[in-house]
Parts: sequence; C-alpha cells; structure tokens
Amino acid sequence: MHSAQAKASQHFDVVVVGAGAMGSATAYHLAKDGRRVLLLEQFQIGHTRGSSHGGSRIIRYTHEDREFTQRMPATFALWRQLEQESGQQLLQLTGGLYIGLPNDPFLIDAEQVLSTLGFDYRRLTATDIRQAYPQFQIPQDWIAIEQAETGILAASRCVQTLVTQAIRHGARVQEESKVLALRPQGDGVVLHYALPGGEEEIYADRAIITAGPWARQLLDGLLGYSLPLTPTHQQVAYFPVEKPDYYALGRCPIYIFFDAGFGVYGFPSFEEPGYVKIGMELVNTAVDPDQPGVVDQPALAQLTEAIATWLVGVNPKPARVDTCRYTETPNRDFIIDRHPHHPQIMFAAGFSGRGFKHAIAIGRVLADMAQSEPGVYHPEFWSPRFALRAFAPEASAGGGD
Repeated sequence: MHSAQAKASQHFDVVVVGAGAMGSATAYHLAKDGRRVLLLEQFQIGHTRGSSHGGSRIIRYTHEDREFTQRMPATFALWRQLEQESGQQLLQLTGGLYIGLPNDPFLIDAEQVLSTLGFDYRRLTATDIRQAYPQFQIPQDWIAIEQAETGILAASRCVQTLVTQAIRHGARVQEESKVLALRPQGDGVVLHYALPGGEEEIYADRAIITAGPWARQLLDGLLGYSLPLTPTHQQVAYFPVEKPDYYALGRCPIYIFFDAGFGVYGFPSFEEPGYVKIGMELVNTAVDPDQPGVVDQPALAQLTEAIATWLVGVNPKPARVDTCRYTETPNRDFIIDRHPHHPQIMFAAGFSGRGFKHAIAIGRVLADMAQSEPGVYHPEFWSPRFALRAFAPEASAGGGD
C-alpha cells in the first residue's frame, strides 16, 4: 500500500507501537477519550518474549523515592477504576514486608518517605517478625517495614483487560504487525510495518512508541543517536510449598529481602495452588531481545540458597523457571517524552523492572501528551527527570521544557 492511499484510507489520530502494559494502557486511555487509535503489536497480545507477561507483579506504596510514593494512591485508583469498568479482578491486596538490616539504604529512605507523606506503616523487630510471620527466618539484628498498601497485579490479565477495554471504546488492534520504519510527514507520522501477508503503510497525526526491549531499535534511528537503553535477562522461579497455610493469601504478604544490594522478592500462593513465585533481580545481564531466554543457573543457585536460608516451609528446589526482560536505563529512571524536533512522536521506555505497577498511570501521561501542545506536561504522573534531555545531552530542543 502506498503512503498516499494509506493516508486517505487509514488515518488515525494516534498509532501506539507495542501492546505490552504501557502501550495497552495508552491505547485504553486514548480510546476512552474518544480518539481514533490503532494499537500495533509485533507478536500477539500477551506474548512471553517481553516484559509484561505472567500471572503476577508487585504493586506497592513503599518506595525509597518520594515522587513515586506520592503518586501511588492515584495509581491504585486508576487500577480500581479499570476493575470496576471491566468487571475483572486485577489487584489483590496482600500487605507487604520489606526486610533487611536497619542501616539498609532502601529501608531508611522508604521509612522516611512513608512517614513524611503520612502513610501508615509499622517498623518490626526480628522478634516481631517471627511472631507475626513464622514463614520467615530473620537474623536477630534485622528489621522490617510492614505496609498495608502492597499487593499483586495479575499481569497478563491486566494487559488483556486494557486491550479489551480499548477495543470496547473503539480502538483497533493489529497483532503480528512489526513496525519497520517510522518517519515524520508534515505534522503527522507515516509508519511502515510488516504483516504475515506483506507490508503496509499507515498515516497518523501522532505516534507513541512503547516497544519495551525493542524501543531502542526504533528510537535510535529517529533521534540520530543511541539512548542508554539496555535489555537485560531476568528470571523468576516457582517453588513447592510444604506448609501451605504459611503462604496462603491473607496470611502471607508480599516479601522483599534486602541484603547488601542482594534483593529477593516473593509472593504468597497466588498463581498456582501449592507453589510460590520468587525472584531475584539480576544485574549486568544484557541480552538481545530477539534471542530466546536461557536460565542463568548460577543465579538460580544463589536464589535457592537464599530461600533455604530465609524461608520456612518452601522446598528450595524449583519446579519451574520463567524468563523475561527488563529494559534498563543507567539510573533506572523512566524515559517518557516527545521527540525534540518532531513533537508528534512520543515514547516511553526504560522501565527497569519496576514499571508495570505504574503502567496505567504512564498510559494516562502518554494519552495526555498526545492531546496536548508541545511543551505541555501533566505533573500528576510525569516528572522532569523522565525528560529525554536527562538521558541524552544531544536532545537540545523540545523535551522537558
């Protein structure tokens, strides 16, 4: 299809590239706002090659960063609104336990932030933890922050619900549509993409790139320089529980251990009865997102040792290991902005493993940006620290003004 024909017959207000959590949330908000939206996904909705699949993600008020913490009530409210609109249960509150030495930087900063913002929490000693949570073996000199507004987002169900609601509000969704090129044309954008049956072009007034581990492939060509976006290998494992009551919903919280930079996070039995999902964030594991994930056996051994040390009633031999991707920036902040010279092109990338909980709010940011003039940013969920120029000195115009 020639671009002139595409412009005449397939004109959209906004095309969103990538239907993971961020893109699906963006399409949902735009469609609900009454915009003509096309959501393109290079694989299929819910595929397992990126960052948005699986049965569970953590959502929490507790952060070491005040900006993120103070946005969480409004973010929780958006997820609850989506639940009400769709009739789907997406967010399960569990409470959270954040465990480590009293001088752990995360625990010190998180407690100060919670206190400053007036969010309820309790500081527990090791004795308190053992009495309230016998599933955890805590060294005597450790403490924990207990905070109620912590829970689980059913990740794949969230994405599917966002897509379904976007369609309900009039969005069009195309799977197996890989964007090959994206270029400004006048005040709009032309996208060239491949389908199983050939290639096509479409025209839109705005384009939003939310391509996860593949974002850099599109953005570097558009910007003329490389953004500091690194896809990394991550993995989680499912372990049999030998004391099911200890890990039941209602008795077991989300738990995160901090030990000199070594972090382990886990869930109650949620996805599969009789099993718990536990993971450890991996660093310096850069990968090609087009290659299949391979289990990191040394990291898995380190995780199983931690489970044997800290958890009671969990068999440390994993029943299954799943792989996924992060897309990381050097400081782990997000990149959310417009193209400095072509403001009709917007993008969001680099969510560094902590983005999923914020997806519905980031979708709101991108939808607002697409409907605003260049230079206009909505501060409820956006911050100047997300601006392009914070990551790329070459961005001399536009972003973040």
